[in-house]
Amino acid sequence: MMGNMVRIIAVLALVNALGDGGRLLGVWSGNADPFEIFGMAGFSALGVFAIARLFAAVGMWIVSNWGAPLLLGTTIIELVFLVFGIVPLDIGIIGFGVRLVQLVGVILILWVNFLYWRRGVHD
Repeated sequence: MMGNMVRIIAVLALVNALGDGGRLLGVWSGNADPFEIFGMAGFSALGVFAIARLFAAVGMWIVSNWGAPLLLGTTIIELVFLVFGIVPLDIGIIGFGVRLVQLVGVILILWVNFLYWRRGVHD
């Protein structure tokens, strides 16, 4: 069951990263320039988050030990940027909700892995 949850979160992260990549390329913005929409800081931050989320999705899909922490760190930093308005990323309410689902899923995955590790150490 946990393997399926890891894969679902990985696919969610992959789709999220590809969507961010599409926003960086201006796929859904019509004639507007992505640099004008996000600014240089927002464009750079969104690019870093998209690439990190792609790597995290691959890491989670192959069930490596670095995929979930990378997704956790990326999602936390992105949500901090969004909540405090540090960089204008303009992801919308649905994007914010998807990132919250990712955050809760990754925390749950890491918590269950910690409990399995703890049980193995103390048995």
